[in-house]
Amino acid sequence: MVELLFLGGMFSALLTVYLLLVSKNETKSYADYLLSILFLLQIYCTFLYLFIHSGFINVAPYLFKTGAPVNFIIPPLAYLYVRAVLYNEKGFSKFDVVHFIPFVLFFINYLPFYLMPIAEKSDIVRAAVLDQSLIYKHNAGVLPEYVLFIMRLLQTIIYLIFNWVLVIKFKKNNLSKPVQDQIIAVINWLKFFNWSGVFNLGGMILLILLVLVFNGSFIITFLNLIPGLIISLSFFAISSYLLVNPKVLFGLPFVKYNEVPSSILDDDSQRIHFITEDYSKEIAHIKSFFLEHKPYLKSSININQVSVEIGIPARELSFILNNHFGLRFNDFVNNHRITFVTERLNPDYLKDYTIETLSISAGFTSKSTFNAAFKKIHNCTPSEFLANSY
Repeated sequence: MVELLFLGGMFSALLTVYLLLVSKNETKSYADYLLSILFLLQIYCTFLYLFIHSGFINVAPYLFKTGAPVNFIIPPLAYLYVRAVLYNEKGFSKFDVVHFIPFVLFFINYLPFYLMPIAEKSDIVRAAVLDQSLIYKHNAGVLPEYVLFIMRLLQTIIYLIFNWVLVIKFKKNNLSKPVQDQIIAVINWLKFFNWSGVFNLGGMILLILLVLVFNGSFIITFLNLIPGLIISLSFFAISSYLLVNPKVLFGLPFVKYNEVPSSILDDDSQRIHFITEDYSKEIAHIKSFFLEHKPYLKSSININQVSVEIGIPARELSFILNNHFGLRFNDFVNNHRITFVTERLNPDYLKDYTIETLSISAGFTSKSTFNAAFKKIHNCTPSEFLANSY
């Protein structure tokens, strides 16, 4: 059961990363990259867990304990992700390096084990597979293993507090009707994100208590299933949430902000952003630009080019198209192209031009793409539309 949940979580996380970095290529942001890295690291740690508990780690003993320091990257990455979503951050600040000091320290702690001769390491791994309590008890680094557990627990608690403070503070200060639905959607996602961290923390605490109380003998009892079930459920839930609620991927960087000093962020020069404006001017600008300049007639047009032309950031432009017009950029462009074609799709025009030539002049690069876009709007082919109209 636990293994199936972990596998489901890994699969969902990979799909989410694909959605963030490939499928959602129009609106990739710094926050998207952070979340993708976070999921990939969780996938790696989950893979190692399954690899060890299945015994396959004997095939690749050099992977043993490589996930231990990686676990110290996940809480700060989660914090930086929440902060980036809420405050429209574009990249790391120089002070953010501090968040990764624990990872560096514990990586150094395990260096003697990583540099150990493979034969000696293989013996340790084989023993850990036979008696899996050694996974938690064997001191592979310079520091005792229980120090790692305690530090990881404390780090997780601290960053969960940071995350909740960010969300609560932002929600309190940002109540703007024009974008309230999106704010609610994103805040609900970040709450879910934080709650999954809380449940994961609960699983970690229970695991540590079982190690201390039962001294590892719990490995062969049903009690071992409880922390594993909690951790795997939280991982599966968070990794599948975005697949069910893709709207939250647009985040909050699409809005206009006023800035005031903030005491909750790491650097005093950073600001809390208060959402104050709607998009009426931007919407009117987009409409007039497409009406007057007809950028859709260029077959190679993309959202970044339009963004530069009209002076609206690509992420904000994509959000407006999706939420006001209800269309992705490609569909928005194709709708204008089909309108251009439909206005000329008459017997007089077709005396001199073919339908295919008309589609090319409208910006379509292939007959199949044109037919698919036309049918999506008119529920018939161009020839059927012409026959029904004349």
